[in-house]
Amino acid sequence: MFPVIATLALIAALRLGLLVRQRAVLRTQDQAYATGLVSQRVGLQLWQQVWPLLLIMVLPRLGGGESWWLLFAQALAGWFWMLPPQACKPFWLDAAHGMNRLTVHAFVREQAIKLALFAALALPAAPLALALLERFGELAWLAIWAIGWSAWAGLGWLQPRFIAPLFDKVEPLPPGELRSRLEQLLTRSGVRDQRLYLLRASARSAQANAQVSGTARAPRIVLSDTLIGMLQPDEIEAVVAHELGHIQRGHLRLQLLLIAAASLVMVILAAALTAGVAAPALRLALAWALLPSLWFLALPLANYWYRRFEFEADESAANQSSAAALARALRQLTRNNRNAPLADRWYERVYHTHPATSARLDRLDRAGT
Repeated sequence: MFPVIATLALIAALRLGLLVRQRAVLRTQDQAYATGLVSQRVGLQLWQQVWPLLLIMVLPRLGGGESWWLLFAQALAGWFWMLPPQACKPFWLDAAHGMNRLTVHAFVREQAIKLALFAALALPAAPLALALLERFGELAWLAIWAIGWSAWAGLGWLQPRFIAPLFDKVEPLPPGELRSRLEQLLTRSGVRDQRLYLLRASARSAQANAQVSGTARAPRIVLSDTLIGMLQPDEIEAVVAHELGHIQRGHLRLQLLLIAAASLVMVILAAALTAGVAAPALRLALAWALLPSLWFLALPLANYWYRRFEFEADESAANQSSAAALARALRQLTRNNRNAPLADRWYERVYHTHPATSARLDRLDRAGT
């Protein structure tokens, strides 16, 4: 178990070092909410790293090394382990800064739905993974990865249509000037199946956002009511053009490939770190618990590409809409969501999926001149 403990200790040390650096930068900008958000994020990850350490101590004493029920029970217990830090963000951090609108009742309801979905996936996955490992040995890890990634990709396709509505109220964007303007943008962009939706996000948070899924010919664009209430029509058009740029440039497909490659490496690494565990169910349980922590090692490369995607989507928005309008929207969103315009360069390289707002504004200013 020494390789597992040493790996977790190294990751924890790196996370704490990045936390200290980022908090120092944020203090110079007087960014109280962003500072709390960084602390909450890293704290949640450190809490998550404790779980495999607990398994190392507890699982060998339970016996049942061949039982898939042990694997299933561990997965559910790990889900419950993560509930307290997840509740901290809306009810501690967001509430302290006037950002939270989620009630305790709604939170409990959402978690109950998530637990049911998680259990429905884990129940067949546990015996399947155990059977593969017992029959094929080390080659089973490739099959486990392939099945897991396929399931994740399938859920990504199902999420906007069938899963997201379980948690948020989404409805077609009402007819009017804004919808007409956005439909004209989509028509210019060659979109044949125009699907524009309104998300009632104000019931959950004061933060504003936009989401995109689907294909270049039939994108599904979802705008939060908080975003629509905050931005001007030309700014909303520029935000939609940015989201559309992600699809037009193939970013969603590239994201799938990136996650496929990174998750394969993480599964192989988890298999290597747990090779000393003889009981298959115990080994699978520990490997599963390790994966979220090991993902930290893939973040620098994955987020490097995600930040490039954001710059490319900004370029698409500048070409199809207005660079100046997108710049105004970014400034307003940064203020409203209380994001820090600047970040420590190492923290950004590891954690940030989006470039610093200041860097994006510089490029948009140059594009608009």
